[in-house]
Amino acid sequence: MKKIIILIVGLCLLGLNLFADPFDDFKVNFPSDKDYFKPFVKDFGGVLGASDFNNGRALGFPGFDVGFDMAIQKKPSSNDKILRDAGVDAFGIPLVHGSVGLPLVGFDVNLRGFSYSGLNIIGGGLRYNIFKSGMLSKFMPDLSAMVFYDNIRYDYFKGNHISFDLVGSWDIPIVKPFAGVGLDRTKLEVRNVSGFDGTHETASAARYTLGVKFSPLPLVYVYGAYSIIHSESGYNFGLGMRF
Repeated sequence: MKKIIILIVGLCLLGLNLFADPFDDFKVNFPSDKDYFKPFVKDFGGVLGASDFNNGRALGFPGFDVGFDMAIQKKPSSNDKILRDAGVDAFGIPLVHGSVGLPLVGFDVNLRGFSYSGLNIIGGGLRYNIFKSGMLSKFMPDLSAMVFYDNIRYDYFKGNHISFDLVGSWDIPIVKPFAGVGLDRTKLEVRNVSGFDGTHETASAARYTLGVKFSPLPLVYVYGAYSIIHSESGYNFGLGMRF
C-alpha cells in the first residue's frame, strides 16, 4: 500500500509539472482578432475530454473507481495564437476522478475535478453499459456510452464543456486494450481582459483514442493511450483503484 501511495503522489506531481499553467499568459496574448479565440477553445475542450475513459466496462453495483488522469496535447493547433504566442509546446490538464455503480439502473455516476493556479474544473457524467462480455463471449469487447458535463472557471475565462463518448475494451489476460471515439462541445467566455470581456466562442470536434490498461497489483490499474485530439496528436496516462 505504501508503494501505491508513493506512485499516486508521484503521478499527481508529474501531472502538475506538465500542466505548469500553460494559460498563464492568456491575458497578455489574447489576440486583437477575436476569431483566434475559437482555436484556443477547441484545444482546451479536446484536452479536457481526452480523459473521459480508459475502460469499456461499466462498474456495476457496488463497484467503485477512484484515480488520477492526465491528457496531453503535443502542441497547440496551428491557428491557436494564444498558446503559440505564449511559447507553449505540450500542454495538458490533470484530473482526479471518482466513480460508483448504481443499483438496478445499470448506470455509473462519475465525478471529476481539478483546481490549481486559478483554474477550477468540476464535472460529472454517466456511463451506460451497452454490452458486457462474459464466459460465452470472452473475446467480445465490453461496450459503453458516456456523457460528461464540466464547469470551467479561470482568472481570464469561464464556461462549460460537454462530451459524448463510445468506448470498447477487451478483458484479456495481462493487458486490457481499449479504444474509443468522443465528441467535445466547449463554450468559453473571456473575463478580466480589457476590451474583450464577454467575448465568447463555441467549438465542437471529434477525438479518437487507442490505449492499453494493466494491473500491477490487485485492484490497482495503470493505463496509457495515444489520442488524436481534434486532429492533433496527444497522449493519456493515469492510474487508480477499481473494485
